[in-house]
Amino acid sequence: MGKITGLEDMQNVPPKVQQIYRAVIELIGEGEDASSLRVSTITDRAGIGKGTAYEYFDSKEEIVACAVAYYIQHTFDWLEKALMERETFREQTDFLLNEMGKQDGRKFCFLRFVHLLTDNSEFSQLVRQKLTSEKAQRYLPTTVFGNVLKRSVERGELRSDLPMKYMIYSVFSHLITYMMALTTEESFCMDSAQIRPYVLQGILDELCEKNK
Repeated sequence: MGKITGLEDMQNVPPKVQQIYRAVIELIGEGEDASSLRVSTITDRAGIGKGTAYEYFDSKEEIVACAVAYYIQHTFDWLEKALMERETFREQTDFLLNEMGKQDGRKFCFLRFVHLLTDNSEFSQLVRQKLTSEKAQRYLPTTVFGNVLKRSVERGELRSDLPMKYMIYSVFSHLITYMMALTTEESFCMDSAQIRPYVLQGILDELCEKNK
């Protein structure tokens, strides 16, 4: 097998590479800065030799960028399948908010990945370059949420007069509000449990047909 790109199908990722990916994601979730992670730190956590990592990757930047790209793809692949199993848009939104509220580590990890996708560092540009490749398009957050919203529009649950891009970013803006409530509870004395129903209702009020 040649060098890893981070866009391989799950069944085609060697076990040692999966160990590397898990190590990177764990370290980022624990607060490590993705762009300054050391290869030795990653391989120590993964339980493999440093030389093994370079059998699959050309650089530290490639290791971390591939791990992040792979994680985002498979997270949103799982999320789309989980959302599509719910029968109504309200149930889908409720499920999504429940997932966001689980485990502090996951919440902070999510925010770091949002940062990685939006800042202008060379490392973030490398991650975005991988995620905007043709193979990764179907796993992008905008694609996943677009698929969910389109199906809800077709069922007559959501307004058909709004541009899809606006609907996607409307959902994102409400989710970011809830994420901020979750992650600033201690600093700003926020009660995310009280804010949650307003976030849910805000999404429904803006996007749903009035008679639904």
